[in-house]
Amino acid sequence: MPNETQANIDEVIAELFQQEWYRQEELCSQLGIGPDILTVCVRWEIIQPSHQSQEGENLFTTEALDRLCRGLRLHRDLGINWAGVAIALDLLDRITELEHTLRHACEYKQTDCFSHDRLQ
Repeated sequence: MPNETQANIDEVIAELFQQEWYRQEELCSQLGIGPDILTVCVRWEIIQPSHQSQEGENLFTTEALDRLCRGLRLHRDLGINWAGVAIALDLLDRITELEHTLRHACEYKQTDCFSHDRLQ
């Protein structure tokens, strides 16, 4: 059953990533969350709208969608509260940035910074 659920989540995410901007209602509908959960996530700065439509509707990017999906999994699967989700996502994003910077530096120096021998 968990593999089936993961497959369904992956299908939803793949479908969502075909768009560039998402309205609040689209995010909620596709992810199966209520607007109250989205409001909590915005309040805790887990995601932020990138801009507003001409009608004044909040619009979210695909990056915000990805971050929200990761946040929902942390909350649902690990039971992390929303404040903790915000901190965890910020730390995970920072780790990704640092890894990217390190890889770039290693490529520049043409060395394998991640080899087992260098870590000992």
